[in-house]
Amino acid sequence: MTNPAQRPMGSVTLKDIYAASRRIKATVCRTPLEPSQELSALVGAQVRLKMENLQHTGSFKLRGAANVLASLDAEQRSTGVIAPTAGNHGLGLACAGHVTGIPVSIYLPHSADPMKVSAMKNYGAQVTFFDSIEDARQAAIAAAQQSGATFVSAYNNEQMIAGGGTVGLEIMEDWADADVILVNIGGGGLASGIATAIKAINPAAEVWAIQSEASPTFARWKDAGETIPVEITSSIAEGISGYIEPETMTWPLIRDRVDRVLLVSEAEIKAAMALMLNLHRHVVEPSGVPAVAAVLRYAKELSGRNAVCVVSGRNISGSRYLGLVNEATR
Repeated sequence: MTNPAQRPMGSVTLKDIYAASRRIKATVCRTPLEPSQELSALVGAQVRLKMENLQHTGSFKLRGAANVLASLDAEQRSTGVIAPTAGNHGLGLACAGHVTGIPVSIYLPHSADPMKVSAMKNYGAQVTFFDSIEDARQAAIAAAQQSGATFVSAYNNEQMIAGGGTVGLEIMEDWADADVILVNIGGGGLASGIATAIKAINPAAEVWAIQSEASPTFARWKDAGETIPVEITSSIAEGISGYIEPETMTWPLIRDRVDRVLLVSEAEIKAAMALMLNLHRHVVEPSGVPAVAAVLRYAKELSGRNAVCVVSGRNISGSRYLGLVNEATR
């Protein structure tokens, strides 16, 4: 259990998350917390799924994006926002920008899922492509400095974290007896926001953050107790992979408020995608399903407990989805 005295001072608080909940209420939907009889039987625990794949844009990212845009002043609203993204962050900003009339420019790697790109364009976002997500990030920072637009990180931003934390509020409101919450982690915005809400409401509950073995940055940092160089390889879960800057504000939140950072394999992610289709008839993208994969991998440790898996997104093109699911069933 996290010691509240260790929590970073001046960072995101439960008050910030409640404020975010009020700001974004008209833009986002309250997603269901569905019991999974099938997973419960497989694991020997009571398992429920927090279905953020059913969010308006198909991803939890809309929560943070809506909170960021709602927090801008008049000048910032007129100059707009710029963001690098592998997909869902840009989609959330594009949707929120469409609703509020705020200009949104998205910088993407060429490898971005065409389905996500098409949706961003349909919301009216300006889209620019680069060779890699890191190239997109660097270009977005430079463009924001030159234009005066607001740079919006997918995770290194207090309003993004607080918006993601509203998922934790809803979990606690819908199932106060939940004692383990498993959430996917990339840059740490969602995991740190959820952990902030959960720990403030029920300090005895545990938060486990789950990432791919291919991109294990926070797992390595958590083990070491400090930021260290981490080798990263390509992952099918591109939304939760890639370089994380050591100075990110999410690191002390993950260090002090998340109980464990655990890993799942690329094969386990594919298998969890297939499981969500076969058992629950839900399409889930690779970055949206590691928490489900972890329930199976760490079943013995969850036996007899009340566990929530945050299913964080569904946005993937049909051809890519079918290819990955077919690989899981060979």
